[in-house]
Amino acid sequence: VFKQTTNAVICEGTGAAIALETGIATLGNMEAVQFHPTPIVPSGILLTEGCRGDGGILRDVDGHRFMPDYEPEKKELASRDVVSRRMIEHIRNGKGVPSPYGYHVWLDISILGREHIEKNLRDVQEICQIFNGIDPADEGKKGWAPVLPMQHYSMGGIRTKPTGESQNLAGLFACGEAACWDMHGFNRLGGNSVSETVVAGMIIGNYFADYCLANDVTIPTKTVQKFLDEQDKYLDELLAYEGNEDIFKIKNRMKQLMD
Repeated sequence: VFKQTTNAVICEGTGAAIALETGIATLGNMEAVQFHPTPIVPSGILLTEGCRGDGGILRDVDGHRFMPDYEPEKKELASRDVVSRRMIEHIRNGKGVPSPYGYHVWLDISILGREHIEKNLRDVQEICQIFNGIDPADEGKKGWAPVLPMQHYSMGGIRTKPTGESQNLAGLFACGEAACWDMHGFNRLGGNSVSETVVAGMIIGNYFADYCLANDVTIPTKTVQKFLDEQDKYLDELLAYEGNEDIFKIKNRMKQLMD
């Protein structure tokens, strides 16, 4: 859905789509989409928030550290949505770095020193080396990593009870990024994914197991066949189209609009 994303190509919102297509299960907070400030360009592999937490800084096309100009108190340590907005604003003000993949800014952790990077940010160093052929521990501009805010996480999802079960459709359970369990609120903090994985996995996993023990589900073959036939008919319709619109052009335009 988005042009720039940290998510793998396999992440297509399928869980939410299946729930929505039942016409019974509801979704919540779908407009709450989080952008992360520092994925590396162009692959979208995430460079951790720890880079800025440890003292890394953002630089523009002139090598200028621009975040203090916008956020004099918190600088690079403002929340994800604020830093992302400021980066895009600065690029739109003509201070982005041109590249074959569009404009970006620089993330400079070289100022932390090689010893610190190789001890505490080793994974970041390896990502930069593997995907961009740069060593972020190198002094000066040659060690700077190109970064750009990209779509990262969806707070919204299948609206659930505290047990992880859909509020409307019995037997449908969801947890993690597919669910709107309201653990994150409307703006997720770094690290919350770990707590939700562990907490939701334990709590909802137990409820789901208990539900399966207490309930038998019998789905008639004709019900399955009905939906298979509908999908076959839909695919046949798509293949029969003879219009002159290019679906990939439409999709790419949509991605740009979403970004």
